[in-house]
Amino acid sequence: MKKTMLALAIAALPMVAAAQTSQVTMYGILDVGVGAAKMFGNNPDMKTVTRVDDNLSRWGVRGSESLGNGLNAIFQIESWISADGTTLNGGSRAGQIGGRDTFLGLQGGFGKVRLGRLSNYQNSDMETVTPWAGQLGIGIDTLGMITRFDTRFNNAVRYDSPNLGGFDLSLLYSFDEVRANGDNRAAWGIGAGYTLQNLFVKAGYTQYQQQNGSGNKDGNYWRIEGGYDSTLTVIGAFQQSTQYGASATGGTNNIWMRPTGSWGAGGVGNIGTQLGTSGIFFGDNDKMKTQEAAITASYQIGNFVPRASFGWGFDAKVNGKKLNDSGYQQFIVGTDYVLSKRSKLFAAFGYICYDSSRFTDGRHDNEQLFQIGMLHSF
Repeated sequence: MKKTMLALAIAALPMVAAAQTSQVTMYGILDVGVGAAKMFGNNPDMKTVTRVDDNLSRWGVRGSESLGNGLNAIFQIESWISADGTTLNGGSRAGQIGGRDTFLGLQGGFGKVRLGRLSNYQNSDMETVTPWAGQLGIGIDTLGMITRFDTRFNNAVRYDSPNLGGFDLSLLYSFDEVRANGDNRAAWGIGAGYTLQNLFVKAGYTQYQQQNGSGNKDGNYWRIEGGYDSTLTVIGAFQQSTQYGASATGGTNNIWMRPTGSWGAGGVGNIGTQLGTSGIFFGDNDKMKTQEAAITASYQIGNFVPRASFGWGFDAKVNGKKLNDSGYQQFIVGTDYVLSKRSKLFAAFGYICYDSSRFTDGRHDNEQLFQIGMLHSF
C-alpha cells in the first residue's frame, strides 16, 4: 500500500509542479477627486459646478502559466470601476467585465502575441506627455485633447517584440467582422520605441480603413513623443490626424473633443454649420486634418512632484483649406504628493482656451477645472 501511495505521489509531481507555475494576480487603480469646474456639457450657462469624479479607476486579473521551454500562456481581464457611483467616465462600458484590455495569448523569447480587446500602441505604451494622476476623460486637467484618439480595438490581434537593446516594436490589426456592403472597415497600427537610460522616443501610427460612409477614404493619426525622464522630466509630443466624414467631427474624434450626449456639445453642430454642410456632421467625403503639440516638465522635490503642461492645437484644415480660429491652447499646473509606492495625493488646475466661441456654444471660449484627489494602486 505504501509503495502504491509513493508511486502515485511521484506520478503527481509533474502536475503539482505545473500548477505551481501558474500565477494569477488581481490588480487595479482607484483614482477619485473633488473639484470645481466650468465646462461645456450639461451646463449650458457655464456656471461653476462642484464635482466628485472617478478618474478612470479600474480593476483586473492577469496571469500566466509556464508551458515549458520558455513559453508561457498569458491572460488578462480588465474592467472599469465607477468609484463615484456614475458611469460617465467609463461610458457604456462602465461596470462591464472586460471593458478595458482583455486578452489571451502566448509569450516567449519571440515576444508576445495576444487576441481580444486590445489598445493601440499610443494608448498602452505612450501618453508619457500626460502623467497627471487625475486622468479625467474630459481632459481639462490632463492633456486629453492630444490623446483623444488613443483607444482600444475589438476583434484585435497584437504582436509585441521583446526588448532588443532598448528597442521595442508593436503591430496591431483589428478585424471588421461585419463587412457591410462589401466594405472592409478594419483598423491597423504600428508602434516603436527606443530607450537609452533616461532618454526615450516613441512613435505610433493608427489607420482606419474605409472610414467614410462611401468606404473609399482611409483615416489615420500618428504621434511622436520623447524626452528625458528622471528626477527632472521634460517630455514633448507632436500629433497629426486625418479624419473623414462623420468621424472627423463626431465623438472624441472632434478636435474639440466634444461628442453629443452626456458630455456636451454645441461644438459638433456648430462646426458643421460654419462649414455650410447639412446636418450635424461633415459631408461623407469631407476631410479634417489637425496638428497638435504638447510639452510637460516636472521636478521631484522630496515627496512633492510639481509639474506643468502646455498644449497647442493649430488651426484645422478642411478639404485642404485652413479653418480660421479653430485651434486651442491648454495649460495645466499642479503637483503630486507621494505617500507611498502605491498611494499619492494630487492637485491640479487645467484651462483650455479656444480661438473662437463659434465652434463651441457661440458664447464661451474656455473651460477650466480645479481638482484635488487621491490615487491608490493595488
